[in-house]
Order: sequence, then structure tokens, then C-alpha cells
Amino acid sequence: MKRLAFLCALAFVLPGLAPVQGHEPQGGSNGFSAERLARIAPAMTQLLAGGKFPGISVTVARHGRVAYQEEFGFADLDKKAPLKRDTIYRVYSMSKPVTGVAVMMLLEEGRLRLDDPVSDYIPCFKGLQVFDGDGPEGMKLAEATREVTVRDLLRHTSGFSYGGTGSPVGRLYQSKDLFDPTTTLGQMAEKCCAIPLGFQPGTKWEYGISMDILGRIVEVISGQALDAFMQERIFGPLQMADTGFFVPDEKLPRLATCYTYAPGKGLSALPAERAVERYRRGGNRLLSGGGGLVSTAADYLRFATMLARGGELDGVRLLGPRTVALMRSNQLPPGVQLPSWGGKNDGNGYGFTMSVTLDPARTTGYGSAGDFGWDGAASTFFRVDPAEDLVVLVMTQRMPCDLEIQVKVKSLVYQALLE
Repeated sequence: MKRLAFLCALAFVLPGLAPVQGHEPQGGSNGFSAERLARIAPAMTQLLAGGKFPGISVTVARHGRVAYQEEFGFADLDKKAPLKRDTIYRVYSMSKPVTGVAVMMLLEEGRLRLDDPVSDYIPCFKGLQVFDGDGPEGMKLAEATREVTVRDLLRHTSGFSYGGTGSPVGRLYQSKDLFDPTTTLGQMAEKCCAIPLGFQPGTKWEYGISMDILGRIVEVISGQALDAFMQERIFGPLQMADTGFFVPDEKLPRLATCYTYAPGKGLSALPAERAVERYRRGGNRLLSGGGGLVSTAADYLRFATMLARGGELDGVRLLGPRTVALMRSNQLPPGVQLPSWGGKNDGNGYGFTMSVTLDPARTTGYGSAGDFGWDGAASTFFRVDPAEDLVVLVMTQRMPCDLEIQVKVKSLVYQALLE
């Protein structure tokens, strides 16, 4: 099996990350068994053979060193273009932790507080009303018991969601066309103010547009567009050369095709207006801090490693260690829990823009109390385990988000740890 030749002993090094020392396949390195890490390859090949994924990239780092990185399958099935080390992926909701870092940088500088009302930065958020059921004349509304705060946005307890058509409030999200790509974050925020909250702030966790509103707050405080702030304060300092909201024309050939999967129908490529045009500069004005970024495995590993190292990488410090500890602490109020989502969130709490494992025995598999991370709509995911000094990163382009690949990759990585 040619992939065994890598594998745990790759001489390949991501910028700023040292290679694993000790390349003997039988001895392992950095606490890993090489033979056991080699089980990743056939498992990923099996997923590809089943037609569930176009291609998969798996990266594992421990103690700041790359222990494993391999690409399987294709970036484009029709063209038979293989995944490569520099393939660019849509990371969707893995944009959220990046926006969280931007907000926490402003917190460290004393330019905002966690319990500041959002209306301090976006005035129309003052006096929002809350959905209180259906009445004979339509929605009943109640006064909010308190204002939505920055803390609420960071932990998804704001009362905002992603909408949908299942409720009167959800239908309002559709009618307001919140994700119109021709609008700015400022215009999106103004639309949000015309939508009632789905619940009283702080009383429930619901996934939604909170991180996009945070992106607007970053713009208001910094005086910069969100993309400019992230480039200057995060991507530039971390040498994340291929991460951003847009893909330059010369890099478009490296952008992987994004697919949807349906049982019995297999994989279908997303239409170009969703998959490509929104990432061309000029084709999209909405800088979605909740789901708009693209990145590479190398770039996102640098971001995750920065978090694993307490806010620093290669002498560049973005956050203080205690700030990262705050982000990865369970921030949910008493009595508020994550929805199970088919077991995905069992045993987890939620910090600031990321989930955190509270009880490994209740999760879908391996992990440690205190490990943290998040995933994206196209089945990308990352996890940082401080107890093991471990980072696991998977990149692929398959929608909807798949839990099976998360469970399999985590199991394959943890079973290979011997120290």
C-alpha cells in the first residue's frame, strides 16, 4: 500500500511546524504508532469507494509537529483532478472560531466587554421584541427581558437563528433575504433588527447568524471591513496566505469542487453561482463571519495550532493564554444545553464560537475533557485536545455535514496514540 510510505513519518512540514522525529514505521513517533496511524488510509479509501465523498484530507499534529498528512481522492470528480496539499476548501462554519478570535482580540484591547449590549455598537438592536407564539392576528410578541449581549452572540444564546420555514419567525428570515450577497454586513444587521428574537436572550442555545452580527461589531469598533481586519490582524501574522473571503482568479483552479450527497443518488456538484461566483471579489459583498471563509489544510492547521498553543505561533501572539482558556470553557448558562443533533453534541458544552467536551463518555467516541473545535457545512472539522497536545483537521467538500467521518477519523487518530 503506497500510502504507508508517508505517513506518520512525513518529511513534509507545514510552515512553522517541525516534522515528526523518528521515521521508522514500526516504532512510531511523537507518541504515535506508525502502524496504527496507517489504518487511516484504508478507512478513508473505503469512504471514497462508497461514493460518499469526492476527496478527503487528513492532518494530525502533536506537540506542534505534523505527525500525519495525506490527501485521498479528488478535488474535482469529473476532471479527475486529485486533492493536493495546496487545495483550497470552503470551510463554512469553521469561519466562526476565526471571527471569535477577532472579537476576543478587541476584548483584550479593552474596546468591548462581554456583557456589552449589542445596541452599543448597532443601535437598532435596542428594544428588540421576542416571539411569544401565534395569535388570531398573527405572531404574538413580548418585550425582551434584557438586551442581547456580545456574550450571547459568542455562545449562540442571542435568540437569533438561521431561520427556515418551520415557524413564523423562520419565514421572516426568508422574506428578509438576510444572506443576499449584494448587501453588506451593516445592511444585514439592519435587517436583523426587524426580526423578533426566537426566545428570550440567554435562555436557549440555537445555532444561527450570531457570528455574522459579531463580524459587524468588529467592523464598527475597528473601523475596518471584516476582511481587512482579519487579513491585518490574523491571516497576515499567522502566514495564512490562502485564507480569506475571496479566491483570486489565479488561485481558482485550486478551489475544490463542492458536492452535495444524497443516498441512492450519490454526489452532485453545487451550481457555480453558489460554489464559485460568491468567492470572486466583486461577486459577493456579504463578508459572512459565520460561514464565508475559504482556507487550505496548511493554513487552518496554523490557526488551530495557535489556539492549541494558547494564542501564539512562531513567536506571533494573537491572544493571551487565559483568553483562549475562556474561549474553550463551557459558557452556557445553567439549564441550557446543546441539541443532540443525532448524538453529535452529546457530552459537549459550548464556549465562545466552539464546542467543548465536558464528558467524553457521553460523546460519539474518543476525546478528552476540555477538547474543543467546530466543523463546517461541507464536512470539514477540526479538534484541539489540550490534554494530548493534539490537533486533528479534516478537509473535504461534501454537503450536508457528515458525522461519520468525524467519528471515524477521531477514532483512528486516538487509537494510534501510545504515549
